[in-house]
Amino acid sequence: MNIHIIGIAGAMTASLAKELKRLGHQVTGSDQEKIYPPVSDILKNADIKINRNPISKNIDLVIVGSSFNSFENTRQEFETVKRLDLPYISATEYIAKYLGKNNSILVAGAYGKTTITSLLSWILINADFDPSYMIGGDLVNNTDSTRISNSNWSVIEADESIHGLDQKAKFLYYPVKYLLLTSADWEHKDSYKSEVENLLAFQNLIENIPEDGVLVINSRGYSCNNLSKFTKAKVITYNNQDSDYYISNVSIEQNQTLITINTPTSPISVNTELLGQFNFENILAAVAMADYLGIDRQIIQDSISKFKGVKRRIQLIEKVEDIIFFDDFAQSAPRIKSTLDAIKLHYPNNNIKVFFQPHASFLQHKQGLNNLNDAFANATEVVLGKISFSQKIDKNNRVTASDFCSEVGQKLIYLPINEDIVNHYNQTLKPKDILIYMSSGGIEGSEIINSIINNLKTNV
Repeated sequence: MNIHIIGIAGAMTASLAKELKRLGHQVTGSDQEKIYPPVSDILKNADIKINRNPISKNIDLVIVGSSFNSFENTRQEFETVKRLDLPYISATEYIAKYLGKNNSILVAGAYGKTTITSLLSWILINADFDPSYMIGGDLVNNTDSTRISNSNWSVIEADESIHGLDQKAKFLYYPVKYLLLTSADWEHKDSYKSEVENLLAFQNLIENIPEDGVLVINSRGYSCNNLSKFTKAKVITYNNQDSDYYISNVSIEQNQTLITINTPTSPISVNTELLGQFNFENILAAVAMADYLGIDRQIIQDSISKFKGVKRRIQLIEKVEDIIFFDDFAQSAPRIKSTLDAIKLHYPNNNIKVFFQPHASFLQHKQGLNNLNDAFANATEVVLGKISFSQKIDKNNRVTASDFCSEVGQKLIYLPINEDIVNHYNQTLKPKDILIYMSSGGIEGSEIINSIINNLKTNV
């Protein structure tokens, strides 16, 4: 089949394109002119052509990504698709129809989705379930982010956002038999006008679980306990001393942690390379679901011990002369805090320095900086890269470097010129320093970090 994907450079659509190519389809796509790693690498390695194939009657199916309306060329393409009366479907609906299976596991919530979905998929792969899966990130393990198999099992990272052609929350399109819910915070304020609307979407999802399914909830997750009342399915809890599954002991070393988990039957102990309490809770959640499904505990243990994590989620990228470099996706205050807390937990005697690029759209608004002071509490220094903003934002509400300084405090250094950032770290990094690069996109920051690392290696 000749398939064209409009808005192909999204995390979901790029990995879907690669999988469709593997399945034997001819795949092309369109997006903005400049795309960056890892998406650009995924498409290039799969030999998928971008912005080179005009819409024509030769196309059998058009898949429309959530970002199609963001760019003039993709908006025009979609109009051509409708004018030529070509069959089209949203990426969300395509995944629901062709990837979601009868034994469908959804992972939903404001945090932990990517890691938990990755880990559950990894466990099911090792247990020979041969699942279909869709993960909103790249695994450090050499495993694709999207796979469509012939088995009756699937694992899907289930997002509540509403974008593109979607008329309701993405997770309401997906089939669900088993649901793992970490929280129901009102995260997507661009999709829901109020917290009530947000909670209603989660309620509708929970009501979709069949009686022979299961709902696994985080006992500490926002509104999880209240929402669990809306299901007729079995409810399993985790993360409190009175939950069905909880962590009873943690033995931490820098590169390896032993976690003991109490279960309804007998304890299970797992080793992991993942860092931080929030990742321990992600592992706990995955264990609760896998154990309920009856997967052999040895397989669960082996899978967790070999799981390397998700790229750009506290990813250790280099160590030079006792200086450690991490890469992380965090932008919001809660996620920044979780990441830095995790590093401090494993490296209590190191100095933590942050190179922060404020790419997230909410950081373009003054109110988006709330709680950053507390978020960066474990950092001894924060270097702020160039601030970009949309001209559509009123200048009275548009964030400035001074706003960041006021919120974060004296530890913040604003360096808008890339060369100055490289020079700063070349002159100031010393043994037992940890430098963590925080950004949600773009290639400039990665090039800066690579320059710093290469300079260090040259001077060794």
